[in-house]
Amino acid sequence: MTIARGKVDRMSSREQKAKVRKWSPGCAAVMAAVALAGCGSGSSGHPATTRPSPPTSRPGGTTTTTTTGSESAAATAVINAWESAEQTVYEYNQRPWQQDRAGLVAGETSGDLFPKLSLYFVNPALSTVATLLVGVKMGQLNGPTTYNLGHPAVSSLTGTTATVTGCIYDSGTTTASGKPGPTTLDGGAGYGQGSYTLELVSGSWKIAAFQTHSVPTC
Repeated sequence: MTIARGKVDRMSSREQKAKVRKWSPGCAAVMAAVALAGCGSGSSGHPATTRPSPPTSRPGGTTTTTTTGSESAAATAVINAWESAEQTVYEYNQRPWQQDRAGLVAGETSGDLFPKLSLYFVNPALSTVATLLVGVKMGQLNGPTTYNLGHPAVSSLTGTTATVTGCIYDSGTTTASGKPGPTTLDGGAGYGQGSYTLELVSGSWKIAAFQTHSVPTC
């Protein structure tokens, strides 16, 4: 069963997902990090989000599904959880690195600095994403100014586990001096395709594992 969702438009301060990644880091590959699903570019799917605006509520998009009833509702819940996870990573990734880096140097942990990650991730994905964000902050990287989560799709779903696939795009990652991000992050822009395993934990869907890789386009 497959359910595809229109893309979510949201921005935020900046999270680390990706960059250390090419995780989907750009960033897109990481999470697409954590992040990745259907296929997204700045011109297709949901409109790309940019850093300066505050988070907005999800625009109504279209949903296409081959399932009905409770199975369809469960798939929708999985997609919503995946989108919230990715948006949270980008939120932290876009946040100015200076304050976060200072906190890390002073002894704060990733849990102190990125507390919302545990709402949407469980280990081993939680540890992976936190490490990626720490790498971004310590690497003095400015997070992407624009990202597009594309069209995530649920490719499998059981009572307590689900798989989401997708493709994420982001751009605008720069170094502290304002130069394009490292070549490992597509020079500051790139596409990341990935597969994410979600588990139902105490009634909430959370990303437990993911695999992503860079692609020329979605």
